[in-house]
Amino acid sequence: MIRVLSRLPPQLGLKVGGFIGHVLFHVAKNRRMVCERNIAACFPDRQNKARHDLVKSCFIENGKGLVETAWAWHRPLNFVRDRMHVEGSEHIERAQSEGRGILLLCPHYSMLDLVAPLVYQVFGDFVITYRPNDNPEFNTAVCAGRERYARLIDVRAIRDMARALKAGELMWFGPDQDMGTKGSVFAEFFGRPASTVTTPARLARMSGAFTVFLDLHRDGEIYKLKFRPMGETYPVVDEVANARALNAYIEEALQPRPAQYMWMHKRFKTNPDLTRQTLYQDHSPNS
Repeated sequence: MIRVLSRLPPQLGLKVGGFIGHVLFHVAKNRRMVCERNIAACFPDRQNKARHDLVKSCFIENGKGLVETAWAWHRPLNFVRDRMHVEGSEHIERAQSEGRGILLLCPHYSMLDLVAPLVYQVFGDFVITYRPNDNPEFNTAVCAGRERYARLIDVRAIRDMARALKAGELMWFGPDQDMGTKGSVFAEFFGRPASTVTTPARLARMSGAFTVFLDLHRDGEIYKLKFRPMGETYPVVDEVANARALNAYIEEALQPRPAQYMWMHKRFKTNPDLTRQTLYQDHSPNS
Protein backbone atom coordinates (compact mmCIF):
# COMPACT_ATOMS: atom_id res chain seq x y z
CA MET A 1 0.00 0.00 0.00
CA ILE A 2 2.86 2.38 0.85
CA ARG A 3 4.40 1.82 -2.58
CA VAL A 4 1.07 2.49 -4.32
CA LEU A 5 0.50 5.67 -2.31
CA SER A 6 4.00 6.91 -3.15
CA ARG A 7 3.03 7.19 -6.82
CA LEU A 8 0.27 9.73 -6.16
CA PRO A 9 0.99 13.34 -7.22
CA PRO A 10 0.93 15.95 -4.41
CA GLN A 11 -2.59 17.35 -4.76
CA LEU A 12 -4.25 13.97 -5.26
CA GLY A 13 -2.03 12.33 -2.64
CA LEU A 14 -3.09 14.76 0.08
CA LYS A 15 -6.74 14.27 -0.84
CA VAL A 16 -6.39 10.48 -0.69
CA GLY A 17 -4.50 10.76 2.59
CA GLY A 18 -7.24 12.95 4.02
CA PHE A 19 -9.83 10.34 3.01
CA ILE A 20 -7.79 7.60 4.69
CA GLY A 21 -7.66 9.71 7.85
CA HIS A 22 -11.42 10.25 7.68
CA VAL A 23 -11.96 6.48 7.54
CA LEU A 24 -9.52 5.86 10.41
CA PHE A 25 -11.38 8.41 12.52
CA HIS A 26 -14.44 6.15 12.36
CA VAL A 27 -12.75 2.73 12.67
CA ALA A 28 -9.68 3.27 14.91
CA LYS A 29 -11.72 3.66 18.10
CA ASN A 30 -8.91 3.16 20.61
CA ARG A 31 -6.64 5.71 18.94
CA ARG A 32 -9.56 8.11 18.61
CA MET A 33 -10.19 7.79 22.35
CA VAL A 34 -6.53 8.60 23.10
CA CYS A 35 -6.69 11.61 20.80
CA GLU A 36 -9.94 12.79 22.39
CA ARG A 37 -8.53 12.56 25.91
CA ASN A 38 -5.35 14.43 24.92
CA ILE A 39 -7.30 17.19 23.21
CA ALA A 40 -9.64 17.54 26.19
CA ALA A 41 -6.67 17.72 28.58
CA CYS A 42 -4.70 20.24 26.51
CA PHE A 43 -7.55 22.44 25.26
CA PRO A 44 -10.04 22.51 28.16
CA ASP A 45 -11.47 25.88 27.11
CA ARG A 46 -12.75 24.57 23.78
CA GLN A 47 -16.38 23.58 23.42
CA ASN A 48 -17.26 19.92 22.82
CA LYS A 49 -17.97 20.45 19.11
CA ALA A 50 -14.68 22.29 18.63
CA ARG A 51 -12.82 19.44 20.29
CA HIS A 52 -14.66 16.86 18.18
CA ASP A 53 -13.79 18.78 15.01
CA LEU A 54 -10.14 19.05 16.08
CA VAL A 55 -9.91 15.30 16.75
CA LYS A 56 -11.36 14.58 13.32
CA SER A 57 -8.91 17.04 11.73
CA CYS A 58 -6.06 15.29 13.53
CA PHE A 59 -6.95 11.99 11.88
CA ILE A 60 -7.27 13.66 8.49
CA GLU A 61 -3.85 15.31 8.88
CA ASN A 62 -2.25 12.06 10.02
CA GLY A 63 -3.84 10.29 7.04
CA LYS A 64 -2.04 12.80 4.85
CA GLY A 65 1.08 11.97 6.85
CA LEU A 66 0.78 8.35 5.73
CA VAL A 67 1.00 9.45 2.09
CA GLU A 68 3.88 11.78 2.96
CA THR A 69 5.67 8.83 4.52
CA ALA A 70 5.21 6.90 1.27
CA TRP A 71 6.69 9.81 -0.68
CA ALA A 72 9.64 10.04 1.72
CA TRP A 73 10.43 6.34 1.41
CA HIS A 74 10.02 5.88 -2.34
CA ARG A 75 10.14 9.18 -4.26
CA PRO A 76 13.37 10.71 -5.64
CA LEU A 77 15.49 12.31 -2.93
CA ASN A 78 14.82 15.85 -4.17
CA PHE A 79 11.06 15.56 -4.74
CA VAL A 80 10.24 18.17 -2.03
CA ARG A 81 12.80 20.73 -3.17
CA ASP A 82 10.28 23.00 -4.89
CA ARG A 83 7.70 22.79 -2.09
CA MET A 84 9.72 24.14 0.83
CA HIS A 85 9.98 27.47 2.63
CA VAL A 86 12.90 27.63 5.07
CA GLU A 87 13.73 30.13 7.83
CA GLY A 88 16.60 30.10 10.27
CA SER A 89 18.98 27.76 8.44
CA GLU A 90 21.75 30.32 8.94
CA HIS A 91 21.88 29.44 12.64
CA ILE A 92 22.78 25.85 11.82
CA GLU A 93 25.18 26.84 9.07
CA ARG A 94 27.01 29.13 11.50
CA ALA A 95 27.35 26.31 14.04
CA GLN A 96 28.58 23.96 11.32
CA SER A 97 31.19 26.49 10.22
CA GLU A 98 32.45 26.48 13.82
CA GLY A 99 32.71 22.68 13.77
CA ARG A 100 29.93 22.18 16.31
CA GLY A 101 27.43 19.36 16.24
CA ILE A 102 23.76 20.29 15.95
CA LEU A 103 21.04 18.64 18.01
CA LEU A 104 17.78 19.15 16.11
CA LEU A 105 14.74 18.74 18.36
CA CYS A 106 11.62 17.88 16.38
CA PRO A 107 8.22 16.90 17.81
CA HIS A 108 6.11 14.14 16.28
CA TYR A 109 4.31 16.16 13.64
CA SER A 110 1.79 14.39 11.39
CA MET A 111 4.32 14.49 8.52
CA LEU A 112 7.00 12.89 10.70
CA ASP A 113 8.89 10.84 8.09
CA LEU A 114 8.82 13.70 5.61
CA VAL A 115 11.22 15.51 7.93
CA ALA A 116 14.04 13.36 6.53
CA PRO A 117 13.86 14.58 2.90
CA LEU A 118 13.09 18.13 4.05
CA VAL A 119 16.18 18.36 6.28
CA TYR A 120 18.25 16.51 3.68
CA GLN A 121 17.43 19.14 1.05
CA VAL A 122 18.74 21.91 3.31
CA PHE A 123 21.77 20.29 4.94
CA GLY A 124 22.52 17.00 3.19
CA ASP A 125 23.25 13.76 5.06
CA PHE A 126 22.49 13.81 8.78
CA VAL A 127 21.70 11.46 11.68
CA ILE A 128 18.29 10.21 12.84
CA THR A 129 17.76 8.73 16.29
CA TYR A 130 15.05 6.08 16.40
CA ARG A 131 13.63 3.28 18.51
CA PRO A 132 13.68 -0.06 16.64
CA ASN A 133 10.22 -1.53 16.05
CA ASP A 134 9.34 -4.91 17.55
CA ASN A 135 8.04 -6.09 14.16
CA PRO A 136 11.22 -7.00 12.20
CA GLU A 137 9.63 -6.63 8.75
CA PHE A 138 8.17 -3.21 9.56
CA ASN A 139 11.43 -2.15 11.20
CA THR A 140 13.33 -3.10 8.04
CA ALA A 141 10.96 -1.00 5.92
CA VAL A 142 11.25 2.02 8.22
CA CYS A 143 15.04 1.83 8.31
CA ALA A 144 15.29 1.44 4.53
CA GLY A 145 13.10 4.51 4.01
CA ARG A 146 15.00 6.70 6.44
CA GLU A 147 18.50 5.52 5.53
CA ARG A 148 18.09 7.11 2.11
CA TYR A 149 18.75 10.44 3.83
CA ALA A 150 20.42 9.74 7.14
CA ARG A 151 22.45 7.42 9.31
CA LEU A 152 20.36 5.80 12.03
CA ILE A 153 21.33 5.50 15.70
CA ASP A 154 19.30 3.66 18.32
CA VAL A 155 17.88 6.31 20.66
CA ARG A 156 19.05 4.24 23.65
CA ALA A 157 22.72 4.46 22.52
CA ILE A 158 23.54 7.72 24.32
CA ARG A 159 27.30 7.43 23.85
CA ASP A 160 26.96 6.83 20.11
CA MET A 161 24.73 9.90 19.83
CA ALA A 162 27.14 12.04 21.83
CA ARG A 163 30.03 10.80 19.70
CA ALA A 164 28.22 11.82 16.50
CA LEU A 165 27.51 15.29 17.88
CA LYS A 166 31.12 15.73 19.02
CA ALA A 167 32.15 14.87 15.45
CA GLY A 168 30.12 17.84 14.19
CA GLU A 169 27.13 15.96 12.78
CA LEU A 170 23.54 17.18 12.64
CA MET A 171 21.22 14.86 14.58
CA TRP A 172 17.40 14.64 14.64
CA PHE A 173 15.83 13.77 18.00
CA GLY A 174 12.11 13.43 18.89
CA PRO A 175 11.76 14.67 22.49
CA ASP A 176 7.99 14.63 23.05
CA GLN A 177 6.88 11.12 24.00
CA ASP A 178 6.18 9.76 27.48
CA MET A 179 8.99 7.26 28.16
CA GLY A 180 8.11 6.67 31.83
CA THR A 181 10.16 7.89 34.78
CA LYS A 182 13.67 6.73 33.88
CA GLY A 183 15.69 9.55 32.38
CA SER A 184 12.70 11.89 32.61
CA VAL A 185 11.27 14.70 34.72
CA PHE A 186 7.75 16.08 34.95
CA ALA A 187 7.15 19.43 33.32
CA GLU A 188 3.99 21.18 32.22
CA PHE A 189 2.72 20.54 28.71
CA PHE A 190 -0.39 22.59 27.91
CA GLY A 191 -0.88 23.03 31.66
CA ARG A 192 -0.68 19.34 32.58
CA PRO A 193 2.37 17.56 34.08
CA ALA A 194 3.98 15.38 31.41
CA SER A 195 6.90 12.98 31.64
CA THR A 196 9.58 14.69 29.55
CA VAL A 197 12.92 13.11 28.63
CA THR A 198 16.12 14.76 29.85
CA THR A 199 18.14 13.24 27.00
CA PRO A 200 18.37 16.45 24.92
CA ALA A 201 19.90 18.42 27.77
CA ARG A 202 22.21 15.53 28.62
CA LEU A 203 23.41 15.23 25.02
CA ALA A 204 23.97 18.97 24.77
CA ARG A 205 26.11 18.90 27.91
CA MET A 206 28.09 15.82 26.86
CA SER A 207 28.85 17.06 23.36
CA GLY A 208 28.70 20.85 23.44
CA ALA A 209 26.21 20.67 20.56
CA PHE A 210 24.24 23.65 19.33
CA THR A 211 20.58 22.84 20.10
CA VAL A 212 17.88 23.88 17.65
CA PHE A 213 14.10 23.41 17.63
CA LEU A 214 12.32 22.66 14.34
CA ASP A 215 8.95 24.34 13.90
CA LEU A 216 7.32 22.58 10.92
CA HIS A 217 3.90 22.71 9.33
CA ARG A 218 2.16 22.15 6.02
CA ASP A 219 0.52 25.14 4.35
CA GLY A 220 -1.43 23.79 1.38
CA GLU A 221 1.23 21.88 -0.57
CA ILE A 222 4.11 23.92 0.88
CA TYR A 223 6.17 22.73 3.85
CA LYS A 224 7.35 25.55 6.09
CA LEU A 225 10.41 24.92 8.25
CA LYS A 226 11.64 27.32 10.89
CA PHE A 227 14.85 26.51 12.76
CA ARG A 228 14.81 28.18 16.18
CA PRO A 229 17.90 28.07 18.44
CA MET A 230 17.19 26.99 22.01
CA GLY A 231 19.70 29.61 23.12
CA GLU A 232 23.30 29.51 24.26
CA THR A 233 22.17 29.12 27.88
CA TYR A 234 20.49 25.78 27.10
CA PRO A 235 20.80 23.52 28.97
CA VAL A 236 20.75 24.92 32.48
CA VAL A 237 21.47 22.88 35.62
CA ASP A 238 17.77 22.51 36.49
CA GLU A 239 16.39 19.61 34.42
CA VAL A 240 12.78 20.62 35.07
CA ALA A 241 13.54 24.08 33.68
CA ASN A 242 15.10 22.48 30.59
CA ALA A 243 12.06 20.26 30.08
CA ARG A 244 9.64 23.14 30.58
CA ALA A 245 11.55 25.28 28.07
CA LEU A 246 11.38 22.47 25.52
CA ASN A 247 7.68 21.87 26.08
CA ALA A 248 7.03 25.61 25.72
CA TYR A 249 8.67 25.54 22.28
CA ILE A 250 6.44 22.62 21.30
CA GLU A 251 3.31 24.35 22.59
CA GLU A 252 4.12 27.51 20.65
CA ALA A 253 4.69 25.52 17.46
CA LEU A 254 1.41 23.60 17.82
CA GLN A 255 -0.96 26.36 18.92
CA PRO A 256 -1.67 27.78 15.42
CA ARG A 257 -2.12 24.31 13.82
CA PRO A 258 -2.76 21.72 16.56
CA ALA A 259 -4.26 19.22 14.08
CA GLN A 260 -0.83 18.69 12.47
CA TYR A 261 0.46 16.86 15.54
CA MET A 262 0.38 13.18 16.47
CA TRP A 263 -2.09 13.43 19.36
CA MET A 264 -2.71 9.67 19.05
CA HIS A 265 0.21 8.79 21.32
CA LYS A 266 -0.34 8.63 25.09
CA ARG A 267 1.44 11.81 26.09
CA PHE A 268 0.26 11.63 29.72
CA LYS A 269 0.42 7.90 30.40
CA THR A 270 2.72 8.33 33.45
CA ASN A 271 1.39 10.08 36.56
CA PRO A 272 3.78 12.21 38.64
CA ASP A 273 2.86 10.27 41.78
CA LEU A 274 3.17 6.94 39.90
CA THR A 275 -0.44 6.03 40.63
CA ARG A 276 -2.39 4.13 37.98
CA GLN A 277 -3.15 6.26 34.95
CA THR A 278 -6.87 6.57 34.23
CA LEU A 279 -6.87 9.23 31.50
CA TYR A 280 -6.80 6.62 28.74
CA GLN A 281 -9.05 4.03 30.38
CA ASP A 282 -12.36 3.18 28.72
CA HIS A 283 -15.03 4.96 30.78
CA SER A 284 -18.01 3.42 28.99
CA PRO A 285 -20.63 1.61 31.13
CA ASN A 286 -19.69 -1.76 29.59
CA SER A 287 -15.98 -1.47 30.36
